[in-house]
Formats: sequence, structure tokens, C-alpha cells
Amino acid sequence: MNNYDVVEQEMEEPLSIRVEEPAANNKNIVSSWFRRIFTLDDIPNQKHHHPIFIIVMSTLHVFMYFLTYINTSWKGEDFNVTLFNLCKFYIPCMRPTPYNIRTRIVNCHPSMTNQTCLYDDVLKHMCFSFTYPHQIWRMVTVNLYHINWLHLLSNLLIQIPQGIPLERKYGTVRIAIIYWLSDVGADLCSMMTNIEARK
Repeated sequence: MNNYDVVEQEMEEPLSIRVEEPAANNKNIVSSWFRRIFTLDDIPNQKHHHPIFIIVMSTLHVFMYFLTYINTSWKGEDFNVTLFNLCKFYIPCMRPTPYNIRTRIVNCHPSMTNQTCLYDDVLKHMCFSFTYPHQIWRMVTVNLYHINWLHLLSNLLIQIPQGIPLERKYGTVRIAIIYWLSDVGADLCSMMTNIEARK
């Protein structure tokens, strides 16, 4: 057997290389979890979607919260109070009030100059008379407004870790539909709770 035969025989033998996997530690587990959320190549041969909707909504939540720090006044009130009144879930602004209630005489709002006011005048002032009394858009804006940073943080800590993987798997359109249907459903449940509480 010459040297040429030995080399040929060595080349025919399969090479077996043993690769030892690094021991898993907490740092690797956390970083791989974040990679799995934000990268799109963790599962082969699966269609992935970019988590656009959840990231945009989370950014919008933070932006709306920072608007409450604007130190100015509008219509005689602080801007954060005005923003709260525009965004809050306030049922009298969202559906017509019966005539016998609207015509009741009540105390005027401090910024109103009239001596005697009807309940309808006070409601128009509180609702800014914008599409009053059909401000259905409040069912959307109540989702975007947060009272304090703890409220914002608790929402984002649920929305981001759960929403991003779901949107990556099911797509932006499906997640947007489910997101807003859930929001409207929560608003309707709140309406029903208020009705039951008044009985």
C-alpha cells in the first residue's frame, strides 16, 4: 500500500466532529427569548410577519402619555385636563340623554358665564360640543390615554411581550382586528357595568 492509497482511504472515512453545546445560563436564556421575539428566523419554513401594529400602538401610547406633560392651558383649563376630557370614556357624551334630564337646571361649570344652566349646556361644555352627543370615537381614545406612568407601564408590559409574537405569527391585519374588537368589547362591558351599578 503506497502513500496515495492511505490518503485516499482517509478521505473516504467520514469525519466525525463532536461539538459540545455551551452550558445554558440565565443570560443566554433571556437573550435567546428576546431574539425569538424580535427576529424572524427562529422557526424554519414558516411565514413571518413584521410586528408593525403592536410597535406603532405602543409608541402611540407613550406619545399620548407624554402629551399630558405639556404645561399650557386651553379653554381655561390645563391641557392635561382638556386632553383627559377629550379622551375619557364618558357615556353622556356618547349617546343622547333623555329630554327631561337635559332640560334640568344645574349649577354652571366655573368657566361658564351663565347664571343658570341646563344640564345639556354643561354636557356640551364638558364634551366640547364636538359631534355631541354621538362621540363614539371615545371608544378608541380611551385605549390611548393613561392616567399615570404605572398604568402605562402595566399596559405595555402586557401588550409588547404578548402582542409581538402573536403579530409575527398571525399578521398585522388579524391582530389589529382582534386588538380593536377586544377594546370595543371592554368598553361595552364597562357600559353594562355602569348600567347595572345604577339599578
